[in-house]
Amino acid sequence: MIQAEKEDEAVGFLSHRLYVIKTLVPSGYEPYFRERARYLSAHTSARVEGNPLNEAEALVILSGDAEPDGPAEIEVSNLQAAYELMEQLAEDASARIDQGLIRAMNSVILKDLPPTQSRRRGQYRLGPSLIVDSSDRRTIRYRPPQPAWIPDLMAGLVDSIQDWLKHNTHPPPVVAALAHFGLVSIHPFEDGNGRTARLLADMILRQTDWCADGMLSVNQVIFNERDSYYEGLREAQGLDFKLSVDVTPFVRFHMTALGKAAAALEDQAVAFSQRLDHLRSASSHALNERQTLALMYMIDVRPLSTSMYARLTDSSQSSAYADLVGMVNQGFVVRRGKGRNTRYAIREGLFSTDDDSREKPR
Repeated sequence: MIQAEKEDEAVGFLSHRLYVIKTLVPSGYEPYFRERARYLSAHTSARVEGNPLNEAEALVILSGDAEPDGPAEIEVSNLQAAYELMEQLAEDASARIDQGLIRAMNSVILKDLPPTQSRRRGQYRLGPSLIVDSSDRRTIRYRPPQPAWIPDLMAGLVDSIQDWLKHNTHPPPVVAALAHFGLVSIHPFEDGNGRTARLLADMILRQTDWCADGMLSVNQVIFNERDSYYEGLREAQGLDFKLSVDVTPFVRFHMTALGKAAAALEDQAVAFSQRLDHLRSASSHALNERQTLALMYMIDVRPLSTSMYARLTDSSQSSAYADLVGMVNQGFVVRRGKGRNTRYAIREGLFSTDDDSREKPR
């Protein structure tokens, strides 16, 4: 059961915010925000589950600058791969959310993790499960359904998702929240249920165009407010699994989180446009649009390889290389490393001081 009045109010707020975002993001610079959203979604979904990597540490792995060599690094790398897979599937109008897709998501998320986590990746659990308090690891917070029920419960969940979307029973953002809640409550896998549920919710938002063309990341808000996240789950779930519950507390949290993520993205788009104008002026408009996009990304996120540049700017490898060489020759970026490890980074001191003393590129 969901309270329709509050649902409509939250959906209306989110719809307006997403419309405003699309008008504020400079045309052609959407890839900057999409790439950033993917990294944030992968990293912060892992952080919700206790992953210790900070943003800088995660970016080293997510950018390919280092191979993941421990469980924490593998976890964020897997989540990035899972988000890339989700985005590809969401672009296919014929792709349907079914049990096979959800199993595949879980399998990718748990790949190469220690056996205690990955031994049954993508397979439904065969034993009982208990959710305990993270502080003392003893107090029971929730008892998921017995394993024998899982296949039928999952079949019912995916059928409901398809039905809600087909018949517009609920707005897509609410369907995303219901799918998220349903998967976490059924708890079908031995591990990775929360990460799989957040990925599933994001896929629904992506499929139905309620994520600002992939530029929105709600996982960062969920991580920042994870106590409220778990409280919303517990309030709706109760202590033991039930076939019918009032999901309002969790839907309310999830809709509020989406609204906050959208408002934050709106602020980021305004600040980005201001800095973009400044960069164009400071560089005397010497860069083309691809180079300007890449330079903003290098300043804000990380260095780029030629292949990363090509992906970000949707250009060929030869055009990417020519653009980067031009940026080096003009003094905007420097080349570091050799071969596959070559990266192009913003030149130290570029645009870092006030207008009167700023070092100009050649």
